[in-house]
Amino acid sequence: MKNGAPTSHFGKKALALAVASAFVAASGLTSLAAQAQTQEQTAADIETVTVTARKKVETIQDIPGVVNVLSRKQLRANGTGDAESLALNTPGVVYSETYAGASSPRITIRGVGDDDFNPNGSASAAIHVNGVYQGTNGLLNGQYFDIDRVEVLKGPQGTLYGRNATAGAVNILSKRPGIEFGGYLDLDIGNYGTYRGEGAVDLPVSETFLVRVAGMYESSDGFYEHLGTGPATGFSYAPGVIAPQQEVAAQGDWGGADRQSARITAEWEASADTLVSARLTLGKDDSELAIPDVSADNWAEYAKSKAFFLNPQDPALIEFAKALDNDPFTVYSNMLPKLDSDQQALNLQVDHDFESGMTGTLLVGYEALDRQYETSDNLPFSVADYGFENDFSQFTVEARLAGDLAENIGWLVGAFMLKDDIDFGTNLRFLNSGLWQTDVRTDYQQERDSFGLFASSDWTPVDWFTLETGIRYSSDEVTFKGQTKNLDPYGVYGKPPKFFPAGEVYIGVPIAPNAPLLFDESLDDSEFTWKVSSIFTPAKQWRLYATVSTGYKAGGFDGSTILTPQEALPIDSETLVAYELGAKYRSDNGLLSAEVNLFNYDFEDYQSTAKLMVAGASTNVRANVADATIKGAELAFTLSPLEGLEIRGGGAFISSEIDNFQGEDATIEGNDLPFSPDLSWNLAVVYATPISEQFTLRTQLDASNTGEHYQTIDNNDLVDGYTVTNARIALEAEDWEVALWVRNLADKDYNVGFFPTTGLTPDTFLKGAPRTFGVNFMMNF
Repeated sequence: MKNGAPTSHFGKKALALAVASAFVAASGLTSLAAQAQTQEQTAADIETVTVTARKKVETIQDIPGVVNVLSRKQLRANGTGDAESLALNTPGVVYSETYAGASSPRITIRGVGDDDFNPNGSASAAIHVNGVYQGTNGLLNGQYFDIDRVEVLKGPQGTLYGRNATAGAVNILSKRPGIEFGGYLDLDIGNYGTYRGEGAVDLPVSETFLVRVAGMYESSDGFYEHLGTGPATGFSYAPGVIAPQQEVAAQGDWGGADRQSARITAEWEASADTLVSARLTLGKDDSELAIPDVSADNWAEYAKSKAFFLNPQDPALIEFAKALDNDPFTVYSNMLPKLDSDQQALNLQVDHDFESGMTGTLLVGYEALDRQYETSDNLPFSVADYGFENDFSQFTVEARLAGDLAENIGWLVGAFMLKDDIDFGTNLRFLNSGLWQTDVRTDYQQERDSFGLFASSDWTPVDWFTLETGIRYSSDEVTFKGQTKNLDPYGVYGKPPKFFPAGEVYIGVPIAPNAPLLFDESLDDSEFTWKVSSIFTPAKQWRLYATVSTGYKAGGFDGSTILTPQEALPIDSETLVAYELGAKYRSDNGLLSAEVNLFNYDFEDYQSTAKLMVAGASTNVRANVADATIKGAELAFTLSPLEGLEIRGGGAFISSEIDNFQGEDATIEGNDLPFSPDLSWNLAVVYATPISEQFTLRTQLDASNTGEHYQTIDNNDLVDGYTVTNARIALEAEDWEVALWVRNLADKDYNVGFFPTTGLTPDTFLKGAPRTFGVNFMMNF
């Protein structure tokens, strides 16, 4: 398989080994140099991290909860260029992909997340970019560049800003304009034809009006080998009725990225007390989508199953089975799945300091996403293919006021409004299938009006104790209407398929070609949530805290293909009560910072996608399926034992369980929640040493582990645990840097997504990237 690196297999391995050897050698040399140094270490060895995650400037040490902060330097060192870097750096966070691949990631925090890929739901983890809530994760990666830092808050949110969330909040903050002309260029070149460039330039118009222009471009060949339809060319489930599969030529390299984004940021200091900021972001993504692979082992298992509605004696299927292998990156497909995505974002923020000492913020945002894509099942003929069309837009307004009633009493009040509109179309194509032979088209429009009022206060009666309280009222009104048509292109409606299993009752698509299913539903939902926390300082180095809070995830509708009126009914809101205890420590000399946290979540009306039998086939429908509990612990530390050496690590331990399951399958009771591995951890060792007055050598070795977990509540899709190891060595000067990097150093085979294929084809997984390596060049000017 071609990959844009040296053409021979030996060449690829030799280059990877050479890069890895360079890390080992550099680490050894720099360790010897470190032993010769006797410079005094100070508290500055571990930087005090200051954040604005709670809409005020404070250190992580003083926050009664877990906040993971990823600096620009950390994100660059991992170099993923997308949201996967959140999971690589943050224990308890799981990254996964669905049909739209990396353009629509799913973020799960402490086992709380979304197993739904449709754009019309409410996210468990609230994503904010420069303060603006993102109504769909499809907006995320188009804005993930020129980043200053990322703040990950864990646990229910909503009493300080933005929209309510049950899992936590992810705040992505881009770089602000500089007061002097300057900028940077950051370029990655790697195997698999990878090129990623990012840069920005500051253009100060005057002392009070600053402009920053930033951009990003990424392209690659992809790490899949596309074999086309291969021996399945010409296959027809019903010759003479269903047209034979036309040939799709092999494409060679597949799954490559093709995306670009740009952002203009302007800041105007209207007065000494008023700052006006505006940002315009444009993004386009025409990437090739990954194709799930069917292996020889999977096909053999599927061919023996009850769901095998095909003719095992068909010559095309026999030849196809012979051609299969167990290489996860060689794929057959009857289409060339690509993404066609355009997004725009415009926001305006006004910050004002009043003479009374109050501060006020007004934030107005508009986001839009126009996206179309098709995706294939894992077979080279149309057994279960899908087409999606998303037209999403949202408008948000947020206002906050904050101040002090006294020296030891602070307060904040605010309001949030969201209005979004989604026009969504899906095609479910079972055109060459052994169950149905049709194309089912669903078109719907959803409109949501969400409103929130929130307030919080903090009271410090004595120096060693602070009590914080917060309350929020959330209201959501949603309308959902549309229709589903059975296009019946072959005119076979109502006729049992040729190879339907004996003894089974054939139902077929429950929608007649001339009688579309119409639906028009609405939802009116509201909830009060609250939070009480305290932080205790028994000594200068220590913070102890306890928090009790409630969370609310708004109800909504299933955005998949609607086949029955019941599937269009509203989903109730999901609520939880969360308890947390924690301790934070920072040594007097600043060489050690550590934190431990215990948490317990109790859910009611947990929202999930469950497999239900509809029209004779298993289908995935989103509903309130159960109550649930999550218990766990987290540990994080930063250590600087030697001059230039920093060790960062963390771990998350999670136990989750489905309680009181409300569906038909009683075996789901007691199952794990999706994306809740028992153990996950990350570790990074960074060593920097001067090699002259002008140059520093910085070496980093990091690893991230995600334990085994399931991706659906059925727990029949176990994802094996995996550890991804990365390495980087950089030569740094004052204004430039050159680095060699290797990601997935051990070439670990791991999964980032699951394709539930409703029993019609083998269940398959989307693969994480194999070993990649390359060079990075960064220049400041």
